[in-house]
Amino acid sequence: MPVEAAQEESVLLRSLLEVGMSLASAADRREVLDVVLREARRLSRAEAGSLYVVQDGRLRFMAVQNDRLDVSAIQGALLGHEVAISSASLAGFVCVTRKALNIADAYHLPVGTPFRVSRSFDAATGYRTKSVLALPLTCPDGEPVGILELINHVASDGRVGSFGQDTGEGLTMLVSMAAVTVHNYLLQEQLRKAHLETVMRLSVAGEFRDDDTGEHVRRISRSSTLLARELGLDSAQVELIEWASPMHDIGKIGVPDSILLKPGPLTEAERRIMETHTMIGADILGEPQNDLIATARDVALSHHEKWNGGGYPHRLAGESIPLSGRIVGLADVIDALISKRCYKAAFPVERVLAIVASGRGEHFDPAVVEAFFGIRDEILEPYTQTPPPEEHLALESA
Repeated sequence: MPVEAAQEESVLLRSLLEVGMSLASAADRREVLDVVLREARRLSRAEAGSLYVVQDGRLRFMAVQNDRLDVSAIQGALLGHEVAISSASLAGFVCVTRKALNIADAYHLPVGTPFRVSRSFDAATGYRTKSVLALPLTCPDGEPVGILELINHVASDGRVGSFGQDTGEGLTMLVSMAAVTVHNYLLQEQLRKAHLETVMRLSVAGEFRDDDTGEHVRRISRSSTLLARELGLDSAQVELIEWASPMHDIGKIGVPDSILLKPGPLTEAERRIMETHTMIGADILGEPQNDLIATARDVALSHHEKWNGGGYPHRLAGESIPLSGRIVGLADVIDALISKRCYKAAFPVERVLAIVASGRGEHFDPAVVEAFFGIRDEILEPYTQTPPPEEHLALESA
């Protein structure tokens, strides 16, 4: 083997080894996909690119990169967007045929091409998509798990042109690695969903007597996750709150039915018993052995504390209340207000918003309230508005 060729092969192998190490050390699942896309772009000299994964029979947009544009502002709108697996779109066509597609000019497709290339991104940003190399990510059994789109090949002189017909050994090997990586990502997602479903079902055990559908814990998980994300928590913290929040009322399993299901205001003695569900929940979760149980215990114990120190069980105030408890506490109150309960009718949305606003800095952490109002439409989406009732019973925020 010539010395130059041997050196090139050595560089390639070292590069692929570094990619493998990067993939293995990536802590966040989405970070893994970003590594795949970034390295594929580097090997192909692509100016931009995107990555889709196959989930629930559709292609889900999971990564986007562009050296010419700052995509951070529009990333949130793009990520999670879904495309049907059909010949109507470029990515769908590649997924259906399981064959790579090399397009010299995305704006001038050959006559008879069954798909179209969307120009909405270009129109919104002023970017010009010219060449596209779309590669299927397939498992050893031939099933597609994702689509890699590489956009605008940049030549050594800086000009944008078409991708070569030969994708190159390095890119071919990376695509194989990427397929395995995406496959593992999807398996982890399935496992994560299975674990979360188990947490949900166990959490319902403390709720089923006054919420036999179990939808309360799902709504709390959803709202808490959205609030955590809006507050700027990192993905690991957001996921911990997503998983831990359903266990906020697990201690209610120790509250008698006569109190939990009482169709009216509680007496002072009954309220003291109801308030013990926070301590019971903490006892059930015991000595935390991992971050999830530690967060769940914090949530169970502190989600009825108040920013001004007037809550229970320990009358904590301000930032001495765990952030997870402050987040779930607001989500829980919103759900209690807007939902019909055995002791009250559902409150209209306008009244809920007013109560939350008035509780800022008193009941609730001001930052969490601000986060709520920043995404209130998204949080309130699952709730069905009901006509304002003639009379409301006093809210029992237990």
